[in-house]
Amino acid sequence: MNKILLYFILFLSSNVFADQDKTINLIVENCKSCHNLNKQVTKKIPDMNNLEKEEFIRLMTKYKNDKDNSVMNRISRVFTDNDILKIADKIYGKK
Repeated sequence: MNKILLYFILFLSSNVFADQDKTINLIVENCKSCHNLNKQVTKKIPDMNNLEKEEFIRLMTKYKNDKDNSVMNRISRVFTDNDILKIADKIYGKK
């Protein structure tokens, strides 16, 4: 299952197969499935509505650079810094 998720994220982050805006939209839709962007709160998975945009960027960059094998590390390691900024813009709006 984890390998499938990683391959799916790799596919989504590729500019070869889809244009960038569609790719970012798909990535954000995947984020919503776990992170409750519809304001539904769970205790196991953090709600991104409670984060500021800058904190989201800092956390995603940290997850990307971590040397562990956590779910968020496996998902985020395929993103460029620019991908993270575009995802943040999509979720939190451009400032």
